[in-house]
Amino acid sequence: MVYKMDNIEDKKTSRKQRETDLRKQNIIEAAEKLFLANGYEDTTMSQIANEAEFSKGTLYNYFKSKDDLYLAIGTKAYEIIIDYTKYFVESKDPGVDQLKAVGYAYYEFTKNYPDHAHIFHDIDIKLPNIAQKAKDNLTVNEKEYLNRSEAYGEQFRDVIIKAIKTRSIRSDKDPLLIGFTLFMVTSGIMKELEQHQNTLDTMEFDGDDIIDFVFEMIAEGLKPREDKK
Repeated sequence: MVYKMDNIEDKKTSRKQRETDLRKQNIIEAAEKLFLANGYEDTTMSQIANEAEFSKGTLYNYFKSKDDLYLAIGTKAYEIIIDYTKYFVESKDPGVDQLKAVGYAYYEFTKNYPDHAHIFHDIDIKLPNIAQKAKDNLTVNEKEYLNRSEAYGEQFRDVIIKAIKTRSIRSDKDPLLIGFTLFMVTSGIMKELEQHQNTLDTMEFDGDDIIDFVFEMIAEGLKPREDKK
């Protein structure tokens, strides 16, 4: 009998968690729709509550602020990027090819999920100091966002360290410096492509050509150097 009661309680907990996750997902989807249509500044929590068909109080049960909700969308974006990166990297040998695969995964993400990519890039502008907050002051959604950010960073670092160990890229630079530089270059290019798509439409080359050329230059710059004596 105890076993059966435990099963009943487990099912109740599982059902409650599914309902909670579904509500949270509905709120995030409503917020994403309004953020993209109206912009971050011109979207209010009241509008999001109306779009999601929940009370404003229910909204605040899941998200402490509009910033908190914006980060939840960023977390979704990170999860997609992480999955893309894993898929692209696994099909390549350690070294420059895996490093390029990380970049191409990011590029495919921006092409296939342009709305998520827009908000993902905008978070750096709207909420630049999130990582500097004391851990005890972080909300649940802020922690989830930073955890996903760290997981993506770990993916990047693992690829770089493997490339250095196999002597596929230069070893005279700190892996952290390489990773941070590559991320800034890659994310910067993605943002520029997003903003200048209309200009590209008038030219004889497209985003794929630019990305290929950028990664060629990166690969050339990462070639192993002879040890200085």
